[in-house]
Amino acid sequence: MVAAERGWHLAWLLLGGLCLIPATLPLSSLPVLNDLLPALAHHVLPEKARYSPLGYWLLLTLVWQAQRRWPVVSGPFLSLALRQDMLWYFTTMGLRLLFLGAWAHAVVALYTHYLGFLTLPGVAHWHPAAQFVLGVLLADFTRWLSHLIRHKVPLFWAFHSVHHSQRDLNLFTDARVHPVDRMVSSLITSFALLITGNGVPAVILWMLIETLYPKFYHANIRVDLGPLRYLLVTPQSHRVHHGVEHRYHDCNFGFLFSVWDRLFGTQHPEHRIWPATGIPDTDFPVEREDGVIGLLKTLGRQLVYPFLSLRRRA
Repeated sequence: MVAAERGWHLAWLLLGGLCLIPATLPLSSLPVLNDLLPALAHHVLPEKARYSPLGYWLLLTLVWQAQRRWPVVSGPFLSLALRQDMLWYFTTMGLRLLFLGAWAHAVVALYTHYLGFLTLPGVAHWHPAAQFVLGVLLADFTRWLSHLIRHKVPLFWAFHSVHHSQRDLNLFTDARVHPVDRMVSSLITSFALLITGNGVPAVILWMLIETLYPKFYHANIRVDLGPLRYLLVTPQSHRVHHGVEHRYHDCNFGFLFSVWDRLFGTQHPEHRIWPATGIPDTDFPVEREDGVIGLLKTLGRQLVYPFLSLRRRA
């Protein structure tokens, strides 16, 4: 057992070394990436593709060790729920490559042609740090607002409820987002960075933050970050938001910062509770089948669920 564990640790360190290569070497020295990334440039920024593997490796290492020491619910790290949500993650990546990139370009074209007057005057001449802070605050506020809307409007909740259906929160639960739900969210939040005129480096940094940080607070770790909870969304506060009881659904809408919930009175006062998660709808196709075929069948049922739910309500 000790030898096997050492083997896993060695393999994990080797994987970390491989993730470090694209982040530190110029693309010209990596022919495969040099040819591949420009082809994906319309869908994934090449710089994000360079740094994301290392970011994911560091995050997985952090969460893996934290879950070993402070789990909310004891169980294997590679649970059935995590495998199902990993399938959601890879499906989402596929949709981004096939479709969501075009959606992003459509949003930018819409803003450029019809909403350019919303660009804040003079901001482009600010110090880049101040410009980035303003862009992050606006982006995070619009995240909070879009999250609130997707809870309050029944049509949008039908799709957003898929994200809330997970009973075993894990660091890939943030990927369990229906494509329709993601499109509604991205339409609202994309304008924040456009309004503040941030350049590519700032956009890359924000994209890395919004990709990695939600994985941390969706993870199965009993952490509330102490005094930082007054500023940031934490695994504890977001678990409350995912609570299966209806009273938890109308609180803790924050994406990165918790200040909006505190400012508008939607922050749940308790920071020492760890409720059961999920949605009360017994018709939701919870993952029970293992194996590739079982996971794919469950994914298909979960994608169709919002439409069936809306038909039942109609």
